[in-house]
Amino acid sequence: MEPVEINAGAWYLRGVPADVGYRWDVCEPITGQVVAEVSLDPRSGLIDTKAQSGYAEAAQTAADAVRRFADSPFGDA
Repeated sequence: MEPVEINAGAWYLRGVPADVGYRWDVCEPITGQVVAEVSLDPRSGLIDTKAQSGYAEAAQTAADAVRRFADSPFGDA
């Protein structure tokens, strides 16, 4: 699916090309350091996260933003 970028407040979700569903790198906005990953399966609505040690809160914040995206009309694309 085509990557979509999301601003999640303190974190920037950079869209990553994916064959099925959506994927994002969760990045620190100033340095661009990737601290977590989030994926969304649009068929099931399942959101999966993977975070580096110490960045579980960033992954959860990103997952919440992805849920809002999935629940919006844009998530139906």
